[in-house]
Amino acid sequence: MNAESSPAARPYASGVRDFQNQDYDSALRNFRLASETDPGFFRAWAFLGMTHDRMGRMDEAIEAYRKCIEIAPTYHKAFNNVGELYRRKGLLDYASMVFKMATELDPSNAPYFFNLGITYADIGMLPQAERALARSLELEPGQYETASELAEVRIRRGLLDEAAEGLERFRDGFPDHLRAGEIEARVRHLRRKIRETAPSREPLSPEQTASPSGDGAPDA
Repeated sequence: MNAESSPAARPYASGVRDFQNQDYDSALRNFRLASETDPGFFRAWAFLGMTHDRMGRMDEAIEAYRKCIEIAPTYHKAFNNVGELYRRKGLLDYASMVFKMATELDPSNAPYFFNLGITYADIGMLPQAERALARSLELEPGQYETASELAEVRIRRGLLDEAAEGLERFRDGFPDHLRAGEIEARVRHLRRKIRETAPSREPLSPEQTASPSGDGAPDA
């Protein structure tokens, strides 16, 4: 049900104005009234969750979002928002599950994939983190935070070349980025580290350089 046709339209609209004006106490009263007047009005529950969150009431916010999702199971914003709350509470397994649901409901949303990627990284699921962050960067190529997190995941996986190449692609694609200096410094650091960790080749012994005949002379 939309805001215009709901019997809770008036308190809902008042709540939205209060929320935008950062009058969260009044917003809370209005969204509660809206959700009580029309319990199936999922947007009222969503705003109730956001208001509780702004007031520092994470558990109440989670419950409101759960109610929203129960009513509107395809409303991907609620999945992402409750995922962020789980993440802040340190419930990373729950967060990863609902972030994944958000990406499935809206597969073109880069921030959802970013949230999923950094949560996987915190859990230690590095291949999954790399895939999610790469998808986020594909959807929004200009996000340096995403490129940076992706490079860190690759470094943790020991994929130094891939990390450097990813940052180089970002540098070349966005040469005027505000953090261009930082990006270039990170690329140089990674390339130096790659050179330092590359296996060194020992000089060949005289026996190794000798011809098959054993006299050191080239074959006729």
